[in-house]
This record gives sequence, C-alpha cells and structure tokens, in this order.
Amino acid sequence: MELFEKDIFEGKLSKYETNHFHMVIDGNFELPIDSMKNDDYGTFIHEYIHYLQHITTLFGVKICAMYNKMFVLYMNYFKKNQTIYLPLKLWEKDEGLANFIQYFKDVRGDKNCDLNINEVEVDIREIKKAKDTRTAVNIGVYDFENDKVEECGFKFGYSCIVESMAHLVQSFINDDTNHANIPYRSVELICENQYKEISKDKKKMISICLCSLMFNNPGASFFEVIEVSKKHRDLNGFELFKKIMRDCSVKYKEKEMPMYRALHNFLDDLKVSTEAAIGTKLDYYAEVIDHCKKEASSGECVLLDILYNGDITDKKYFSEVLSKVYGYPFIEANNTSIMPQKIDHEANTAYVETAALLGLEMIIKRIKSEESTLCSWFKICKIGMYDPSIDCVVSPECENNQWDKKEQCLMTESMDFFKIRQKTFIQK
Repeated sequence: MELFEKDIFEGKLSKYETNHFHMVIDGNFELPIDSMKNDDYGTFIHEYIHYLQHITTLFGVKICAMYNKMFVLYMNYFKKNQTIYLPLKLWEKDEGLANFIQYFKDVRGDKNCDLNINEVEVDIREIKKAKDTRTAVNIGVYDFENDKVEECGFKFGYSCIVESMAHLVQSFINDDTNHANIPYRSVELICENQYKEISKDKKKMISICLCSLMFNNPGASFFEVIEVSKKHRDLNGFELFKKIMRDCSVKYKEKEMPMYRALHNFLDDLKVSTEAAIGTKLDYYAEVIDHCKKEASSGECVLLDILYNGDITDKKYFSEVLSKVYGYPFIEANNTSIMPQKIDHEANTAYVETAALLGLEMIIKRIKSEESTLCSWFKICKIGMYDPSIDCVVSPECENNQWDKKEQCLMTESMDFFKIRQKTFIQK
C-alpha cells in the first residue's frame, strides 16, 4: 500500500501502485507481447496479477475506494486553502481513513522473515485469535539449520497472499524464479502443513488465494477456504472459486448478499469514486469495470479459466483474452512507458483519465513526502536529458519547488489540470 509507506526513490524494483493504475517493471516491456523475452514477460505477469487483485476482489476494491477517499480529501483541501504546508498528511486527521489504515496494517501481515524456514506450524488457536481480533495469523517456524523454533515466526496476512499468488502464477512462466520464502512462498509452506495434497498444485493454491481476497481478513479466511476445499475435494480451483462467490455472503451497506453481487456493487462505487477523485469521467477504465462486473455476476474468473483450460505461458492469452477483459494500467518499464491508447482515425492518443491518474500520483507523492523533495519522475526525466529523441526539460525546480517550474512537463501540466499550480507551497 504505497501511499502510506516509505517512498522508494533509489534502487530498482517492480511494483504496482494501488489505484494509480500504474505498474513499474524491473525489466523491459515490448509490444506486441509475443516479442517479449520470457523473463520479462514473467515479471510483467507478476505485477499484472497485482493489478487484477485490486480490481477483481472485494478486498482490493475496498483498498482502491479508500485511496479515492484520500484523493478527494486532498482535492477539497486544495480548493479551500491558498497556502499549502508540506509535507501534508491529511489522513492523520480523518478518523475514517486513520481507522482503515490501522485495520489494513493489522491484517497485512509480514513482508519478510529473518529466519531460515524449513517447516511451519499452524495453531488453530492463532487462527481463531486472528479472526476475533481481525489481525494477521501468527505462524510458527522451524529453523533446523540454526536449531531454532519460533512460535511467532511471521504473520500471515494480505501481503503473503497477494505475493504468493503472483509468485505462483509467475512460476508457470519462470520456473526458476528466485523469491524469498516470506512472503512469496508462504502459501506453499502453509499448504505443506495444512493441506499437503495440494502443496504442489499451483492452480488450486492460486484459487484459494483469490478466494481469500474476497474476505475482510484474507489471512484468517485463507484457512477457512482451505477447509471448504477439503470438504469438496472433487472441485478444482476454478469450480471452488465459483462456489465461494455464490455460497458465501458479505454485507454491502448493511445488507447481506452473495459475494458476487456485493463485488458488482463495490465496482459500481469504484467507478463513481475514481471519477470524483480525478475530476473527469472514466472511459477506458469504465469499460474495464463493466467487464469485471460481468465476470463477478457470472461467479467465474477469466484468469482461473486460462490456468485450467488454457496456457498462461502462451503470450497470446494476454493479448487476446486478459487485456481485452481487464485492460492494463500505465506501464513503466526500463525501456519504455506505455499508457492505454484511444484508437482514433488519425492517431492514437492517451485517455484523459490515465494521464489524470498519473498526474495525481505525482502530486500526492510530492506533497506527502517527508524524506525527499524530488519529483517522483526526476530520475526518468534526468535520463531523458541525454536522449535527443526525448523532449525532456530538467530544471533545478524538479528537485524541490516544482510549482515554480516554468518549463512544461508532466508535473506542471498535472498541477495545472488540478488547478493547484498557483497555490503557495511552503516546505517545512
């Protein structure tokens, strides 16, 4: 959840920026997809899975909705105030957002573990405790090499589930992917302990991860989904997901309803809140949301359908199926940056919403940052200075007071679009 965590300006990594519809790939990206090297394609698919987790699951859509609430809060603040003191962390004074952030931190769980993990131990009392207190699940760890046993080796929650799921999908493409046990292999370790017969069944584990993300506490719910799967061993992962979506219920505006119907309603809300956040109607992502709603209504999942009935390693399934159903976010790779394009008769142009989302991301990152005054695109633009094919102007203002920059760039255009460039900014 990048907005509420330390910004990373140095070093290379792949990541998906929640609700900015922005994917960063530590590798190259090529179109057509068929021309991509397998290593790059695997890295891309890993991050694409995170994109899907945010637009096709109840937990993911809920996170996006809270981001939109945050963005609207900032936009309203800008409208009412001429002088803006930085860094500006409005969520600290909003009770609803502060409560959600605390809730998210409680169920997120660990992203790493310093122990060497040979086996894990799951205590049913810890699962119950996690459910009762709405927290991640404490998992015991056996470290045979160092002769250690830790009752709470790591906390299994949202982070472990989303990264394990993405890792498992990527492993079909890159079977030699070298990821740390926590969070990337946590699901495999737990299934080895809790449900050994599927501990090598990647497709079933992916399905259980996806089902878990339909609940308010994914870590604790993961074990509930395992029990459902054990009772219905005849169901494959595709069928299990459909059963969970139709048989399980959640509350939407205090009304109990099946998961598939609730997801449909949450997606409607996501469209409205995203438009409110960026101040423009959705076009491209409105179509993506409509596709996700149709999928939710069916109780099925296109990704799982490909895993069970197609071939995720075949790149044509992305270009001919996945991208046509789910679309894709703004993609920032080592060699290029690509936005979804509107195909006109004369030329392809970017959708207003994709540019607005990226611009809002840049502004919020700059305004909330405590540790750096750099524009988040400074490194990209600086590289462009040495490439004559790129129209890029870097000035001293890029490193600090971007609102004073005279040259036209993505940041200044974004500040103009959101009507905040003429505000007075004071860095504390």
